Amino acid sequence: MNASNDPTTNEVREQLMGQSRGRFGKLSPERVADIVLRAAHGADFAVIKAAFDALARRHAFARRDDLHVAPRGKTSLFGDYATVGTKGKKAGGRPYVTRLSGLSPLVMSCSCPDFVRSGLGVCKHGLVVLEALESSGSLGGNGRVASAGSPPSSDLRWDPFVPISGSRDRLARLSLGTRQVSRSASELTALFVGTVPDAKHLEDPEKRRSFVRELTRAIEAGEVTAEPSLPTLLAEELESAELRSEALGSLAKGLATLRTLSRTLYPYQREGIARFLSSGRLLLGDDMGLGKTTQAIAACHALVETKRVSRVLLVVPAALRGQWKREWDATTNKVSLTIVEGSPSERARLYTGTKKGALVMGYEQLLRDLPEVQAFDPEMLVLDEAQRVKNWATKSAAYVKSLKSRFRLVLTGTPMENRFDELGSLMDLVDDVALEPKWRLAAEHTIAPDRTSGGVAGAGARGGAKDLVRLRERLSKVFVRRIRREVLTELPPRTDTRVPVEMTAEQRAEHDELALPIGQLVAQAGKRPLTPAQFMRLMSLLASQRMICNGLAQFRFEETWPRIESEKKPGPDVLAGLFAPKLAALRALVEQVVIDQKRKAVVFSQWRNMLRLGEWVVRDLLAEHGLRAAFFTGSETPKQRERAVADLASDPTLGVLFLSDAGGVGLNLQHAASVCVNLELPWNPAVLEQRIGRIYRLGQTQPIDVFNLVCEDGIESRIAGLLERKRAVFSALFDGTSDEVRFDGEASFLDGIRKLVDPVELPALEPAEGFTDTDEITAEATSDANARTNESAAEESTVVSSPPLGLGLEALVGLPGLRVEHLPDGGVRLEASKDLAPLLAKVFADLARALTV
Repeated sequence: MNASNDPTTNEVREQLMGQSRGRFGKLSPERVADIVLRAAHGADFAVIKAAFDALARRHAFARRDDLHVAPRGKTSLFGDYATVGTKGKKAGGRPYVTRLSGLSPLVMSCSCPDFVRSGLGVCKHGLVVLEALESSGSLGGNGRVASAGSPPSSDLRWDPFVPISGSRDRLARLSLGTRQVSRSASELTALFVGTVPDAKHLEDPEKRRSFVRELTRAIEAGEVTAEPSLPTLLAEELESAELRSEALGSLAKGLATLRTLSRTLYPYQREGIARFLSSGRLLLGDDMGLGKTTQAIAACHALVETKRVSRVLLVVPAALRGQWKREWDATTNKVSLTIVEGSPSERARLYTGTKKGALVMGYEQLLRDLPEVQAFDPEMLVLDEAQRVKNWATKSAAYVKSLKSRFRLVLTGTPMENRFDELGSLMDLVDDVALEPKWRLAAEHTIAPDRTSGGVAGAGARGGAKDLVRLRERLSKVFVRRIRREVLTELPPRTDTRVPVEMTAEQRAEHDELALPIGQLVAQAGKRPLTPAQFMRLMSLLASQRMICNGLAQFRFEETWPRIESEKKPGPDVLAGLFAPKLAALRALVEQVVIDQKRKAVVFSQWRNMLRLGEWVVRDLLAEHGLRAAFFTGSETPKQRERAVADLASDPTLGVLFLSDAGGVGLNLQHAASVCVNLELPWNPAVLEQRIGRIYRLGQTQPIDVFNLVCEDGIESRIAGLLERKRAVFSALFDGTSDEVRFDGEASFLDGIRKLVDPVELPALEPAEGFTDTDEITAEATSDANARTNESAAEESTVVSSPPLGLGLEALVGLPGLRVEHLPDGGVRLEASKDLAPLLAKVFADLARALTV
């Protein structure tokens, strides 16, 4: 398919037909093209392509569930069909009703939820019906009908196609037939102006609820006939309308309960709570440090005090459970909060024994205890750091979305970083209709990349985001975001200082030695997609360069640490022999701000080995003044981490807290520290702000100093520019007012790498030993550790050598289809597509052999 084609020409139709051959079973290519073009009517080629892919997915789901048409006897072609399957959720259950009312154009309706939401005018059940009719010869070629009979008619109809422009209100697409309805349905006809709903009955929440109730009553009473999709649609709309109407009716009482809180709220916090209480569901995307935790606790307090809920569940990062407990107790004494912990049997007793009150648990606990949590049946659900579920394909997202809590409050300072589907996944929790149809979201709001300058597989070069005003309007009812500079004018000043650190000759030699293989891989990526093995090798080499920028002491930690661990004082000769000037720079900073200025500091690094070196280099300096340091990483127990946070605030002898990025999320350290030191810059700008946001947030009274240690003349010095480019979509969508944003730099991860390194062309590049280039994938590599596959990876296995042991799992970060997460308890969780299984099996086998030598 060529995006330069005019979507109105027959050429696009021919391309669709060509693409559909062999992908839709017995469905004719002509019919597939008709369905796609009707669903994407009036849209550009990107939307047409998205519609085609969405249709293909539904056909694949039908095959997966082994759906087929149930026998219906001799009857006309048009009418109602039932599809049954041997697999999937509906196996053995009551089948959905699928009605065929027309073929040219196709007119279908189905009682399944996907038909109501897809905006395609067809669902997997409808595809099965069409395929069965094509296969049996009931349909002639090119859409001709062999023997159809009379199409069924309904008094109440609904248009399933979502318009490209104008109102997206699903109820506005209802129409009342002209056939005379019974006298008892006169109240129903009064709700329409001609054949369409009266707008005044859709805009007011209470009138909207009455409108849906009356339609439902009339259908159930048999006063009007309706298409199969109508009961499903009306049930969803009634649930939403009743929640909204009841929430508005209880708003005043809920706000009145805020007077009984133990702490005073800022005006913008009261506004955020009011927005939640008036809708019952909200995505709260306030900037870090504005008190999302306090707003969530106050919202729970209001719901319980007004007796709208009795059971509350908070799902938070495990390391933050203790902090949530402290904040909860400091905010309300009306509702009890209990931390979920202990053995499986102890946790089970807690779930069954809590009839009233609130529980706080970690995401990992939800994965283990889902059946018990579902039985607990929380009426109010709070998700903290909800970016954990922005990838809809993960188990965490699926488990969270299986909870049917009526009230939901989703908290995240980064609702979207790179992809529109991240935002769509979060919105599923608060309003799963606002961004429908989901398959169209990215296509509608992404500016196609300019490929004339070349690019790397899986993503274009230059692009951007468009129609942002319309997208903000779609989000406005259930999304709130405030930024610090707008609402916290009383925050103290923040000073960011780049601390340049020169490389030693030894560092430069090691760093530059990797430039050639990196350049070769980047050059190859400009011509064709990298294989999983090649992409993994590229990430491994880049991680090596970044660690070399931190110092050879970190890069060769296993051989360096035993030699220096027993040194009581890192003298000049010892420091020089480490070839890690950042350690000397850190020692000087700690002496300046912690010893001389009597301030407390938090020190961040992506790598714990670098933190261990950092603690070692300042240990004697702190001890001379009666001070010490502590750690908050994934290697400590929960109690040790909680103690470290508490001591930083209350123990005058704890001067420095060393944190990994596991500690860069959710912690409140503003009352304890006023200095942040970043030993290196992360790839992701959100991670950098999360680090700084631990101390620069609501409640901070001291001026803030941020020191970023940057190794000059290496890859690290060029990452700073990449960080700024990656803020483009997020800032434009959530913090801006413009309707369009163009990326100043290249959008994909690999295109960003091209900005950092020089591609190296060789006349005949031989694959590195242990690597093959026979397996290609099309991947969209994001810029952080949550890279996702764009489609499926290659089916054949890829032989790969294990990454250098010194790199650890950081070498895997960025591999398309693989997510590496460091857990608060010190463990690691890998989530990978099934196509990567052979690759990972080889990696782990090589690692196991290396460890046993």
